Amino acid sequence: MVNLKSAIKRQFDKSFDTYDRYCSLQNEVCDHSIQLLKKQATDFEVMADFACGTGESTLRLIERITHRQCYAIDFSDKLLSVAAHKLPSTVHPILFDFENNLFEAQTLDLIFCNMGLQWALDLEKTFKLFQNYLNQSGYLVFSMPVKGNFPEIKQGFKYPLLAQEEISKHLEQSGFQVVEFCLYHSVRCFESHKEALVSLKKVGANVSFQQALRVNLRDVFVEDCVDPRLTYCVGIYVCRKENALC
Repeated sequence: MVNLKSAIKRQFDKSFDTYDRYCSLQNEVCDHSIQLLKKQATDFEVMADFACGTGESTLRLIERITHRQCYAIDFSDKLLSVAAHKLPSTVHPILFDFENNLFEAQTLDLIFCNMGLQWALDLEKTFKLFQNYLNQSGYLVFSMPVKGNFPEIKQGFKYPLLAQEEISKHLEQSGFQVVEFCLYHSVRCFESHKEALVSLKKVGANVSFQQALRVNLRDVFVEDCVDPRLTYCVGIYVCRKENALC
């Protein structure tokens, strides 16, 4: 498990200078997540953007959500360095893995995580950490690819993802109520199948695709995938903290 997390971090470290040019899907999902959040609340005292990457999600968040204090957190020092250079001095960057304990209890009013929690090795443990960080009226807003993502690619070359129902169960067991949910689909077309996989490498999301770039691409994509494309299937969750866990 530790080796897997190291491999994930290594791929993100490599993408620090290409991420911003290839993250249009991530930005779209982020914008949609913030729109759903604004239906519930628009003003928070202290908020944190976990898995902030190069800071694009943090920029969108601070521009549209009123706040007093904001943290930008990521486990890749190279991505966080890019974020630190583009974010205003009022945002506090922190180099940290979201699967470890960072904040004291009831420190935050909003936790935001855009396209990051699929990399958690223990999602329920992470949810319970988030639940502890939040004040009683706090919100958790996150997006992550779910089962059914990239149907064009054979299962053996895809990073394992949870189904929507499994994620909801983990949230309930961790003390969260889902108040808004959206299943976001987007089809991205490319000039070639190789270019489709390269687009994932450029944002560091290629932990399970490294071998794919070194084999016959006809063995990677399903037989009926003639046109080079990738279909994203992303769950967006807006959650409220329920009563404190016993």
